[in-house]
Amino acid sequence: MSKDPRVTYPGHLLKEARKKKRRRYRKLSSELGIPEKYLIALEEDNYSLMAGPTYVKGYLRAYSKKLDLDPEIILKAYERYLRDQRKETKQEKKEEKLKKSYKLIYLIAIFIVVILTFVIVYKTLSEDNPETRISSESTNDIFLEKIEEASKEKTVNPVFFEEAVFQDELVFEQENRKQKNILLSEEIEDPSKIIKILNIIKLSFQDDCWVEIMDRNSVLEYKLAKAGNSIEIKGEGPFKIIIGDSRIAQVLFNNEQVDLLSTTNPNTNVSCLVLPTGKCSEFTLSN
Repeated sequence: MSKDPRVTYPGHLLKEARKKKRRRYRKLSSELGIPEKYLIALEEDNYSLMAGPTYVKGYLRAYSKKLDLDPEIILKAYERYLRDQRKETKQEKKEEKLKKSYKLIYLIAIFIVVILTFVIVYKTLSEDNPETRISSESTNDIFLEKIEEASKEKTVNPVFFEEAVFQDELVFEQENRKQKNILLSEEIEDPSKIIKILNIIKLSFQDDCWVEIMDRNSVLEYKLAKAGNSIEIKGEGPFKIIIGDSRIAQVLFNNEQVDLLSTTNPNTNVSCLVLPTGKCSEFTLSN
């Protein structure tokens, strides 16, 4: 039986030497200037408490000299410990990688089994369903009978028959489109069927303000709008709007805010605009 390699690690050698000399941690710590927890950690090969290998080697050298041990032997034992730890870490990573690979293969195998099971069940149900089988067979029989009848009556091969059927369907589709276009043209020519565009104008006021709104036919609004009031106008337009003080008014045209600055007289703050397009000077009411 092979000897346990841990007996040759620094911790075991230091611990056995301390016990033989019957030395206590507190006294050794005071003489060496090394905290007791570090001395205990050195004997347990627990080097994670220390800053790094350089500090560990310094503690091992000092501790081994204090216990009359050869420091070089202790340091070689420490190097052996580090090599073994690297091997163990490498082996653990390898085993972890293998576990992940096995898990992936296992999941793929389960996925394949599920897919195969689904396919087998689907094919079994399809074969056991008499309605599906009869419907498919009947459709094929009717199609073959029509081709045979057409071939006998017209003395043409099935390929030519299929092309003729395709041409008939194409002509029918073209005639159908022409008929739709004629109906659409008739609807457009009828003025009563033309869809008129509906515009929506919303005005709101922060303070009292005179406002006038008109279309080509009449004056729709002419009043002193109170603070907090709003006016909504719907129609085809165009609309001419005169606002007494554009600084306290807001205009929305089809839910989009209108910039009143470009239509406002800077001296009087009166705004005049035509929506959706046009100039105030060109807008006149119809007689």
